Amino acid sequence: MRPFKEIFFCFLLLLLPSLLSAQGTVGKVKGIVLDSQSTPVIGVSVTIKGSTTGVQTDLDGKFELQYKEGQHTLIFSYVGLLEESRNVQFNSSPKSLTVVMKDEASVLDDVVVSVKGKVDALKEQAFAVSAVDMKKLANSTFDLNQILNKSSGIKVRQQGGVGSDYNFSVNGMSGKAVKFFIDGVPLEMLGKGVDMNTLPVNMAQRVEIYKGVVPVHLSTDAMGGAVDIITSGNSKDYLDASYTTGSFNTHKVNLNGQLKDKSTGIIMRLNSFYNYSDNDYTMRNMKIYNPSAEKYEYRDVKRFNDRYKSMFVMAEFGIEDKSWADMLFVGVSHSLFDKQIQTGSNQDIVYGGVNQDGSANNYFLKYKKKDLINGRFDVNYYVGLSKSLDKGTDTLMRKYSWDGSYVPSAASELGSPSLSRQNRDRVFSQLTTEFRLGDFHKVNFNHMLDYVKNRSYNELHESKYDVYPTKMTKQIFSFNYQQDWFDRRWTNVFFAKYYLVDLEKTVFNSSTRKDKLVSSQSGDWGYGIASTFKITKEFGLKASFEKSYRLLEPEEIFGDGISVTSNLNLRPENSYNYNFGMYYSQRFNDHFVRVDAAGYIRDTKDYIYTVPNLFNSTFKYENLSNIFTRGVEAEFNYQYKNIVNVMANITYNYAYDNTKYANGSDNVESATYKKEVPNQPWLYGNIDVSIGQDNLFQKDSRIELTYGVSITEWFYKNWQSYGNKKNIPTIPRQTLHDVGINYSVAKGKYNFALNCTNIGNALAYDNFKLQKQGRAFYFKFRYSLK
Repeated sequence: MRPFKEIFFCFLLLLLPSLLSAQGTVGKVKGIVLDSQSTPVIGVSVTIKGSTTGVQTDLDGKFELQYKEGQHTLIFSYVGLLEESRNVQFNSSPKSLTVVMKDEASVLDDVVVSVKGKVDALKEQAFAVSAVDMKKLANSTFDLNQILNKSSGIKVRQQGGVGSDYNFSVNGMSGKAVKFFIDGVPLEMLGKGVDMNTLPVNMAQRVEIYKGVVPVHLSTDAMGGAVDIITSGNSKDYLDASYTTGSFNTHKVNLNGQLKDKSTGIIMRLNSFYNYSDNDYTMRNMKIYNPSAEKYEYRDVKRFNDRYKSMFVMAEFGIEDKSWADMLFVGVSHSLFDKQIQTGSNQDIVYGGVNQDGSANNYFLKYKKKDLINGRFDVNYYVGLSKSLDKGTDTLMRKYSWDGSYVPSAASELGSPSLSRQNRDRVFSQLTTEFRLGDFHKVNFNHMLDYVKNRSYNELHESKYDVYPTKMTKQIFSFNYQQDWFDRRWTNVFFAKYYLVDLEKTVFNSSTRKDKLVSSQSGDWGYGIASTFKITKEFGLKASFEKSYRLLEPEEIFGDGISVTSNLNLRPENSYNYNFGMYYSQRFNDHFVRVDAAGYIRDTKDYIYTVPNLFNSTFKYENLSNIFTRGVEAEFNYQYKNIVNVMANITYNYAYDNTKYANGSDNVESATYKKEVPNQPWLYGNIDVSIGQDNLFQKDSRIELTYGVSITEWFYKNWQSYGNKKNIPTIPRQTLHDVGINYSVAKGKYNFALNCTNIGNALAYDNFKLQKQGRAFYFKFRYSLK
């Protein structure tokens, strides 16, 4: 831990000049700027009349300004809003000021006032981040994965329908390198029944996708990127309920609500959903044996062992806006899932009796307090306990065909009969603090603790108490220093992260024929920088870099006692991630245009692969490969009044094996050296168009027509080096079209949506060339009361 202390003290010395200079400023004023709809306004210019001192409001519409004590006049200005002025008193203990800016009369008719929202403001931060405003998509029948799949740099590939496994790729990096959060908390805390393709869009206000370089408030080993689902932070009463039904006997119910007791200030919040689908879509041209003709035939058949259902309920109770707490909530959640497994990574192998199910309970506390220590210090804390049980069933001694028929087999469908059980207890806590040294300097400290105790066993042969649990403790210490220059036009963020992981498990010792308790500890430093420069209010440049790590999972280093053997010499994956980008936005009377473009490099070392053992059917994890990835992405947005919206993006991603000598050799060049990584799309894009009109059929109504097309260029399924290049399996080019219509009445209180996906019924493939569903229809009714 000595390097940790040395860097910490160096970090304090770096901040000392800023800290000392901040002590001379004694007078200040703070507040929040709202528009006529009581929505915080981001990027409002707040200046002191007769001086050059000023700031801009932050992502919450808030500002804080320091100046010499006394009374001064503040000027608030923003394009599309009337200028406001306030006479305020600068002192050491100011009261919070609330300023409401009104729309200019000249821009009220049918024009969206160009008030910058959080989504646009996030895109202009120093980090490489994409953001999606989910409030605009609340009536959509799509799930979160389907919506995010339309973002530049993002590719989501599922293995089936509702509830199926999926591969979420961010700039070419996927799997365990990408982490998922909900309000900064790992999504895994809620159980396997809650993930990106089951969470309803109504629960989210926006989704933030950080690419390659992850800020310290999401302290995690997210080497490839992080996805954070931001839910409603509104303290007002609301009710949001929806029901969706559609093809393949799909049903989705969602109920969210909040009630605040004005006399006590107690807030009660509920989030819940239920999903069900048979997922019995048609598989085309499947190879099926005909015993009467004694030959194989190709036929269209329906999936028959792919039913999925899940349920989730979360209740929270708390208070807000107290002198000792801006927010204090306690909560509990419960989730269930039941999932049949139709096939694995090879759709020629069919399962008829394999399934998974499980449940999870989560208990948590959230606390937040801002403006401590003379308005300079903020603290945010979360702690949660999750207990889950996941089950897997594979007991049928059969071999199935795609028509549902089967023949007896000497083995189970997965190879060995099992009633697998996994009991997992998890404690997660995160402390985030911020200290503002002055108007243009601040530091952050974050500590994350993630403790997991896991018991995995086969109930056919052993009980829970026959197995010693695997224990893993991850800790990440993060430091962040941010400086703003030239009236916040140039922002730099310097950060460092220390990753510490402890693992403990028993492994079988072949020489003593007994279980042996082993443990391992590792620590690594990560670091990075992010910078953005606003050349004008409309145009800016940004760049970021991070040396990041993806820590080991218990199964990877200790094995699972069945098919995975241990490897105590395994090293964490690490990557040097680089991002470069620009943005430009401009309003031309009734027209608004925005362009975002970026390039990226990922130089990944010690990439972890699964390697079969030579003398038995087991395998182990080894650091075998270095992967080099480079790519570019661009997105264009156009808006005409509140009538037409167009979005188009394109992504080019090229990843190749950068390991010259594999398998420990120092003179035999690897056959895949400098070859493109297979089963990974290299060129894809999306176009979305919506045309809407307010008050067309009745007052306070809106109708909107939507069209979307997604294009993915063909790519190789396997390595090009193995076999004749002409015979290497490929995933063909795919072009999928979606259409929809949404109708809202009573100012969005009652909402109706009808969508058709894959309207051309094209043969579509996804991960590992697994067939996706064809044409499908979905209808949604949503009731929203605010």
